[in-house]
Amino acid sequence: MMTKLFKFLSHRTKFEMIRRGLIIPPGACETPTKTVTDLLDDFTRSVLGTNSKYCAGSISREHLVKYLPATQEELPVRRMSDSYDTAIIPLGSDISMREKYMTFHKTIRIGRLLEDLDVFAVTLCYKHILNPNQPADISVSPYSIVTACVDQMDISHVPLRYDADIRLRGHVTWVGKSSFEASMEVDQIDKDSNEWNTVTNARFVMVSRDSMNKGSAIVNRLVPETDEEKALFRKGEENKERRAKMQTTSLFRKPPSEQERLIIHEQFLRTIDWKSMSFKSRIKPTNCVWMADAKLKNMILCQPENRNRFNKIFGGFLMRLAVELAWANGYVYCKSLPTLVHVDDILFRKPVEIGSLLYFSSQVVYTQGHYVMVRVSAEVVQPEDGTHDLTNVFHFTLKTDSLAPEVIPRTYQEAMMFLDGRRHFIDTEHDLSDPPVAKL
Repeated sequence: MMTKLFKFLSHRTKFEMIRRGLIIPPGACETPTKTVTDLLDDFTRSVLGTNSKYCAGSISREHLVKYLPATQEELPVRRMSDSYDTAIIPLGSDISMREKYMTFHKTIRIGRLLEDLDVFAVTLCYKHILNPNQPADISVSPYSIVTACVDQMDISHVPLRYDADIRLRGHVTWVGKSSFEASMEVDQIDKDSNEWNTVTNARFVMVSRDSMNKGSAIVNRLVPETDEEKALFRKGEENKERRAKMQTTSLFRKPPSEQERLIIHEQFLRTIDWKSMSFKSRIKPTNCVWMADAKLKNMILCQPENRNRFNKIFGGFLMRLAVELAWANGYVYCKSLPTLVHVDDILFRKPVEIGSLLYFSSQVVYTQGHYVMVRVSAEVVQPEDGTHDLTNVFHFTLKTDSLAPEVIPRTYQEAMMFLDGRRHFIDTEHDLSDPPVAKL
């Protein structure tokens, strides 16, 4: 059965390749020669001018600002093939690395994979940039690339093995004035056939900043050439419009729709104590959980070892902590091992400074059948005045073998979280009929 599935995945149509968001340039090498670690080391030395053990924040970059262009016309146009690259995670041969990626039930830690995809997306964006204003004798880039958003990522189709090499492939598929969309695919080697099989795809929206990370920086235009490339570019435009629409229709801006209001009122009627006929007296229906009882929280001190090359906390590290907390919450909520099947849009609102107290709060916000939607927020806590500053929001879809208990809101605030979770769940693209196959 698994062999048939692998064959199906390796013979996708052109339409499906476009939907996934990746093309393979003619003559591209599909056997990576560099590991993700090598790729990171190379680009930190050549592009950022630092050793991989140190961050760029410790080196002055102020003098590089003058090499940034004022308009896009100063920069040559680029093609999708210019940014194409591959890298490998050698789990099949490197036992020490395997220990970092393996879960306690011998599958792959998706949080580790998200970390690598974040690093890989940054390198693809740097490959896209070609700046003639930069002198030939200065190799250090005047650009800083940061993660703005992670688009939907479906991981429900094929399980990831802990003892087989994983390959990352990708390139830039859309460019604005100072932003990129980097599309990537995750493949894993099939030990029996020695063929690479696509497991999932991911799209990261990255933002270009100046060398001091204080303002935006203009990047090269992207010119699609073939029909496939034009379709990928249009997809990037559609993704941008979809994210903008989500902002304008957010429950923070507009009230719930008529259908959503009816859903909340029906839930309220199900929890009324008809004997007392009181608005305050509520009864929990059978096989349901009050939303207030479906939380799991964590707080960490952000240490220098988790910084990126610009002296901020690495976004991939935040994603790993969030996804593992969401999975743990799902485990406690369902009382059985859940499966992570979908990573929804991840927003990076603000950078996190070294030394921050970062408060993670996970909440089950919506359930349907075997599926559980978990929302995780990350906030920087200021102990002096007790304020919380929101930096990140995550949504993860988990699946269990048994029916998940229904989550019920009691307050208006919880009702809005329920509706927001429902919207995210409806927005997901994964096939809800698929059985769970990939543990966290």
